[in-house]
Amino acid sequence: MSANAHPLPQQIARSPASGSPNPWILSSWWDQLLIVSTPLLVVPIVFLLASPWVGVQAETIAIVVTAFFALGHHLPGMIRAYGDQELFQRFRLRFILTPLTLIAVSVPLYRHHYDVFLLTLYFWGCWHGLMQLYGFVRIYDAKVGSTAPITAYLDWLMCLSWFPTALLFSHRRTAEFLGFWYSFGGPTIPPAAIPAFRWGALALSISVMIAFLVNYAVQSARGRPPNPVKVMMLASGIGFWWFSFVYLQFSGLSVTLYEIAHDVQYMAITWLYNCRRVKSNPEFDGFMRFVFRRGMALLYLGLIAGYGALGLVPTLVQDGSVFAFFNAFILISTILHYYYDGFIWKVREKSTQTSLGVAEADRPPRPTLAGPGGFAHLMKWSPAILFVGWLFVTDLTDPSLSAETKKNLTQQYEQQLSNSTALPKSEDEQSWLYTEFVQAQNIAASVPDDESAQMRAAFMLANFGQNEEATKLLERLVQRQPSSADGHQLLGEVYVHRGSFGQAIQSFEAALSFAKTKKQRTNANLKLGEIYLVQKDSDRAKAHFQAAVNESPQIQSVLKSLRKNEPNSVPEN
Repeated sequence: MSANAHPLPQQIARSPASGSPNPWILSSWWDQLLIVSTPLLVVPIVFLLASPWVGVQAETIAIVVTAFFALGHHLPGMIRAYGDQELFQRFRLRFILTPLTLIAVSVPLYRHHYDVFLLTLYFWGCWHGLMQLYGFVRIYDAKVGSTAPITAYLDWLMCLSWFPTALLFSHRRTAEFLGFWYSFGGPTIPPAAIPAFRWGALALSISVMIAFLVNYAVQSARGRPPNPVKVMMLASGIGFWWFSFVYLQFSGLSVTLYEIAHDVQYMAITWLYNCRRVKSNPEFDGFMRFVFRRGMALLYLGLIAGYGALGLVPTLVQDGSVFAFFNAFILISTILHYYYDGFIWKVREKSTQTSLGVAEADRPPRPTLAGPGGFAHLMKWSPAILFVGWLFVTDLTDPSLSAETKKNLTQQYEQQLSNSTALPKSEDEQSWLYTEFVQAQNIAASVPDDESAQMRAAFMLANFGQNEEATKLLERLVQRQPSSADGHQLLGEVYVHRGSFGQAIQSFEAALSFAKTKKQRTNANLKLGEIYLVQKDSDRAKAHFQAAVNESPQIQSVLKSLRKNEPNSVPEN
């Protein structure tokens, strides 16, 4: 949920609801459970599921959360956009044309500029998260009548400063941003500039927090103190964002944890809002009145789960076209969710205030059609429209390598070790690959603590024949992150390329000891089995091959192939 994009919502009701001010949106217990303290409940539950006692893989948790929470929570906003007739009439053109436009441009963008989707989601997702938090804190202040413009402005600056600063301190997110930056032709950023950006952003955020605390004291002295629940909400939201993206930056659970809390908060407030909206407006009928009433919460959650289940399809299908279709559907749904939330929840609207319980419930406002604001809205989005148009024009006038070719080159040179250091024959492919090589080394130097950036750089070094440099880079990685199973695994493979089998065995054994997934254990056992096979140590080779089969029975075919090639050396299981 978003508040008004403008940081000075003077239009919020100047007086709280009738009677003594109630600082809560639902109630003290329900607010703590579903809004304020949700992160404190999410963390232990998810970590328990991922613990050795329960044994659910982090990847499995992420897939389920991405489907049933991340995608599922889009539905309540969609229901309001297309089920609230007053809202639909006001923004009819937006609700009709925007999905059609996205569908029209999604296919070429998905095929030729997939990184544009990812960059859009990268920044818009951060903005969406911070604006939802800002919306909640302004609602809490409005509940007690704290509507001073300076207070609203500092609330907005708190979110605007601390959220991006956390992403700067997240090694993984910083590496991803640099990858996006260079993919769009951005100039090289010196590695030494990254720490300067980080600490400068942190200093600015601390300054904003000091101003926030001073204003809190001043407003309290004037007799209109901000809502203390708002302070808990800020601490919870910003703290959890930092915990997820900075403390857990090497974990697959980082996005998962924040997504659950964010989505639970959103589903709770949209349920409350729509129930109050339907109850106070007799013009509502049909689907909206049927769903949003007492006793229908389970149906509401069931609809969300059903919509979210569509997000599981890409992980279950083998057909590339079906995968691409549903993946594009998820991306379009996400962008629509971000876009719609930017204007359908504005607190300045009288009907929104009433349904949130921050204004007197007057008679329902008369519907107003979107007027000149439609043109202003179009102009606000014109830079994005022009940018997409520019992408399509350059595709026609200056065609470069196809997305499929880039994907194949990436898989061959950046994600696996090749048996040969031969470059592609095409000059265009060589030029693109060389640019990727330079960017990979620069990103690795800029974010030395990001495992994925270091491994990508090491892959390319080794595939370009620079095994010694790749070895040094990976040795530094495992020194900084001794428990990196993937780092030890890749280091062992580079040692094999150099013919250092003793060191390779040590690296693969370290990878096996730190492995957390079946895939990691399987790969380490297979490599150890292959080395012992070369060294004619049949007993050890058999033991590791059998361990790999126990982890992943589907690799039996690989071992059968080895038996055919080495019938005297590879024992039967």
